[in-house]
Amino acid sequence: MSYLVLSVRPYSFEADDGRNLSGASVTYVDLEAETRPEDGSGYAPLTISAPTRVASDFSKVPGLYDLHFTQRRGKGGRPVLALGGATLERPVDLTNL
Repeated sequence: MSYLVLSVRPYSFEADDGRNLSGASVTYVDLEAETRPEDGSGYAPLTISAPTRVASDFSKVPGLYDLHFTQRRGKGGRPVLALGGATLERPVDLTNL
C-alpha cells in the first residue's frame, strides 16, 4: 500500500535516565484512509518514530512509499505499531500543484 511521506526529521537526545535516543520522526498521509464526517475532511497527517537504520530508506522526500509496518509488545502486552522499513515507489513534486 502506498503512503505519501511528507517529512523525515532525525532526532538525537539524552533521555532522563542517561540513555542516548536517536531515530527519526516520519510524517505521512494514508491516501486510502477514510475520513469520518465528525473528524472533518481531507487527509490528516500521521507521525511515527522510526529507528535510525530505517530513516536511511527515505531517499526522496516527499515521495510515495511502500511502508513496512511491524508490531512490538507494548505496556500490558498491547501491540504497538512500529515502522520496520520503506521502499520508494516514486518521488512527488509538491511545488507544481
